[in-house]
Amino acid sequence: MVAFVVAAWVGMKALSSWWWVFRVGEYSDTYYYFLAARDAAAALASPHAGSWAMTLSQAMPEYPTPAAWLLLAPYLLGADDPTSYRGAIMLITTLADAVFAVVLGRTLGPIAVLSWVMLTTALGGLPLLRLDMLPAAAAGVALVLVVQRRGGRAGVAIAVGTALKVWPIIVAPLLFAGRARLRAFVSLAVSGIVLVVLSVTAGGWERLLSPLTYQGDRGLQIEAVAALDAMWRWGRRQGTHIFYSEFHAYEIGGPGVPEALLAARIAAVIAVVACVVLVLRWLRAGTPTRPLGWISLTLIGAFIVTSPALSPQYLLWLAPSAAVLVGQASRDGGDAPPWRPALATLVLLALLCVLTTVIYPVAYDALLMITGATPAALVVLAARNIGLVVLTVASGVAAWVVTGGNQRKRPWQLGIRA
Repeated sequence: MVAFVVAAWVGMKALSSWWWVFRVGEYSDTYYYFLAARDAAAALASPHAGSWAMTLSQAMPEYPTPAAWLLLAPYLLGADDPTSYRGAIMLITTLADAVFAVVLGRTLGPIAVLSWVMLTTALGGLPLLRLDMLPAAAAGVALVLVVQRRGGRAGVAIAVGTALKVWPIIVAPLLFAGRARLRAFVSLAVSGIVLVVLSVTAGGWERLLSPLTYQGDRGLQIEAVAALDAMWRWGRRQGTHIFYSEFHAYEIGGPGVPEALLAARIAAVIAVVACVVLVLRWLRAGTPTRPLGWISLTLIGAFIVTSPALSPQYLLWLAPSAAVLVGQASRDGGDAPPWRPALATLVLLALLCVLTTVIYPVAYDALLMITGATPAALVVLAARNIGLVVLTVASGVAAWVVTGGNQRKRPWQLGIRA
C-alpha cells in the first residue's frame, strides 16, 4: 500500500507539472515573485541602498518578512532568470507538499494521503506555483499534531505558518485540545515572538504590519463571494467595470460595490461570532478530537467566504483540513468522525477545487472581458462561491452535531494545565 501511495503522489505531481506548467509555459505568480526579487537585487546594488537586510525586506510587502526573504532566496542563490526561478519555487512547494504527505501517511494512513493528492491535483498548477502551499502544509501539520494532542509542537507549526502568510493563526483556537493547553499557547507565543523580533530587526515595524495594512486597503476582487452580484451586472453591461489594481489583482468597481464591501464586513463579524460560539461548544464538550477537521474547515472557510480578496489559491488552505478529517474517519475508534459525512465533505471540496481550476486558469479571460464564454464562466463562478458557503456552513453544522454528544464542561470550568 505504501508503494501505491508513493506512486500516486509522484505520478500526480509529475502529471500536474507537465500538464499545467511545462506544457503551456505557465509561470503564474512565480513571475511576479521573480520580478520583485530582481528589483530587490537591483536596489541592493544601488549606491543609494540602505542596509542589505532593510533593502531586501521592502520587497513584496503583502507577505510577512520571512516569506519575502524565502521568495528572494532563489534569485540571490543564482536562479536569476524566470525559468530557473520558477523551477526553484516548484522545488520548494513540492518539498512542502511531500513533508505534509509524509506526516499524513505516518499518522493518519494512506486514505488521508490519497485525499490530499486528489485535492491538490484538482487545483491544477496552483499548489506548484504559489507560496500558499507552505503555510497550508504548516497549518496541516499543526492540525495533525492537535489531533495527536501534541499542542506544543502544533503551536510552533502555527507560528511558522503565520510567518509565511498570516491566515494560519485562524486555527490557533484548536490548541485548546488536550490537557497541555498552557504549553501549547506558550510555544505559539514564544515562536511567534522570536519570528517577530527577527522580522522587526530585518525590516522594521512598518514592514511587520504591511501584510495586514495591504489586505485592509484592498478593494473587491472579482472572485469574491461578495462580488457575485456586481460580476453578474458586469456580464450584462450594467455599469460595473473590471480593472487591474495596485494590489496585483483584478477588482471590480462601480455601482453597488461599496455596499458589497460593507456586506462582506458585516458577514465577517457574524462569522466570527458564529465561530466563537462553535469553539465554546467544543471547549464545553472537553475538546474531543472527532470534530477537529470540521472545526478547522469552518474557521478557515468563514474567513474565505467573507474575504473581499478571494483568490484561487485560497482553496488550497482548506485541503489539509479535509485530508485530516477523512484520515481520522478512516480509522476505527471512538474518536473517529462519522465516515459518510467526512467523505461527503471531501467530495464537495474536490468539486469546488475542480470548479476553481475551471475559473482559473481555464476560463479566466472570460471573466476579464465579455465574450461568448462569459455567461458560462459566471455560472461556474457562482456555483463555486455558493458551494464554498455551503461547505463552510455544512462543516460548522457537522462540527456542532458531532460535538454535541460530548457535553461535559462549562466554559468557565475549563482548567489550563501545563
